[in-house]
Amino acid sequence: MINGIKIKAFIAVLFLITFPVKVFSGELTACFSVEVLIFKVGESCITYKDAGEYIIVESFIRTLNIASKAKKIEDKGAATLKKVGLMPKNFVFFQQEGGFKRFQRYDFEDLKIKMLEIKFKGLSDDIETNQYKTYPYTGQRDPFSAALFLFKEATRTERGYLNLFYDDRSYQIPYKFIGEEQIKISGNTFSAKKLLIKPEIKGKGLLRPKGDWYIWVDNETLLPVKMSVGFLIGSVNVFISSIEGERHLLKSF
Repeated sequence: MINGIKIKAFIAVLFLITFPVKVFSGELTACFSVEVLIFKVGESCITYKDAGEYIIVESFIRTLNIASKAKKIEDKGAATLKKVGLMPKNFVFFQQEGGFKRFQRYDFEDLKIKMLEIKFKGLSDDIETNQYKTYPYTGQRDPFSAALFLFKEATRTERGYLNLFYDDRSYQIPYKFIGEEQIKISGNTFSAKKLLIKPEIKGKGLLRPKGDWYIWVDNETLLPVKMSVGFLIGSVNVFISSIEGERHLLKSF
């Protein structure tokens, strides 16, 4: 059995191989407050990095305060996307939600999706299962490339579908443009497009999507500035709390 130190080192190496350290020509980071009513229950950040012909995306989400004690969530992921068409090259995701813990890596190449999945025994570092799987690749996107495609495509089309692959399945996720709105958040006003998404995804863990999602995408930065989303454990509102870096980076792709 691989011990805890070795498995952590193994996962760290997979991240390093997938996303090697290099100089990026531009970066943009957005952070968010996750709230229920007036209470902050979590936080999340996402970073986009311009890596020449590729885009590197890194993100995390975690619960805070009383929510962390009730149902601790600490997820992080990263992806490499091709600038041309915003198609995925690879995607990794480390998931710890409640008593569920796993690591996944997806590689999109040669008309195949190659997937490594490591599941752990509870929250320990003891491996329960370690599986390699292969699926046909017909142009599906990972969650990060699908989200970025949506933010950019929403400026051009009123409705469509996101061709998504996640957790052993392919999905056609419908989205629709609702209208333009002025959103005020912490003293700042954003001119945004309101979108409706129906993410009927049968994933694993506590953050399994449920019901209709509403997302407000800022016209200036193409970042989501407000989200009203539902999960298996309940609904939350997400508000942008900070923007750092090149605000127009996403428009340059």
